[in-house]
Amino acid sequence: MRVVITGVRSRTHLIHIAAYLRHQLTAGESLQVSYVGGASGSIGRASVTESDVRAFLPQDGALELEITGSEAYDAPGDLTYVSVGAPGIKPWVSMRRNGIRRSITTVVTDEGIGTYGDWRTRRDAWRRQGVPEPWRSVRAVAVETAAHTLTTTRWAMYDETDAWSLQPDIAAEFRRHSDGATPDPEDDRVVYLSSPWIELGVLSQDAYLQHLRDVAGDVAAVGKRLVVRPHPGEDPARYAEWEVIDGPLAAELDPRVISASGAVGGTSTALLNLAALYKMAAQRVVIPGLEHLETGLGSRQRALFDRFVPAVVGAGG
Repeated sequence: MRVVITGVRSRTHLIHIAAYLRHQLTAGESLQVSYVGGASGSIGRASVTESDVRAFLPQDGALELEITGSEAYDAPGDLTYVSVGAPGIKPWVSMRRNGIRRSITTVVTDEGIGTYGDWRTRRDAWRRQGVPEPWRSVRAVAVETAAHTLTTTRWAMYDETDAWSLQPDIAAEFRRHSDGATPDPEDDRVVYLSSPWIELGVLSQDAYLQHLRDVAGDVAAVGKRLVVRPHPGEDPARYAEWEVIDGPLAAELDPRVISASGAVGGTSTALLNLAALYKMAAQRVVIPGLEHLETGLGSRQRALFDRFVPAVVGAGG
């Protein structure tokens, strides 16, 4: 089975893909895997390295891995194309052009909470990242169209048809890397899952730090203390007022995060996954100046958050 992977922008994406590959290995497949790197969109330390790819994808004698470029699209014969969030239109067209009669099975894994949105939520996300019009609207429609027309199999973490239940292979892959950690209700730490809003230019540092001070006050009022988990794309030094849990691992894989008594944050994928994977006590907080992140959720995104992280509050309340 020849597999081509594109679109990876985070280590968490590798977990979803690893679960798919391990599922195929368990079914008795031998895999020849080409990982095409170079996906854009990573911030700072969030970028994925070759060592990450080799560490997170399954180590198995029946899996042959090469890290390559677009020449992987020229491989002869049938292909399984694994992409993150939506099929890459250019890679898919290249694969089809280089083998017009070949079979291409297109498997789409989760990008994050954005995968459960729609063209409008994609457009809004790209607006926050500074993508100008009309390109962001054109791109949002193109990606949504590709997701609907080119996808053969959705390898989704959450099953909308079954009350948003977790896909067991993906859940097991996350837990495989978490060293058996579980939340401890007696732990005095509540972890704030930060996002790179300052790096993206949508919030000032002063405003964001004041928000965290307000959240810390709320946490202290219930006898706990706030610690901060910076996003890999952030400078952790800005959070010197608090204990910081820093490191390259995704929060959902880090035992230091998972073993806390609870987590708070905005409408982030990490907050959702911690609650769903480990039944961690979690709460959404509305960040002043970013209220549109809550009100702008798509209907499926809102249903998913309401299933696992139903509490929504503003700091100070």
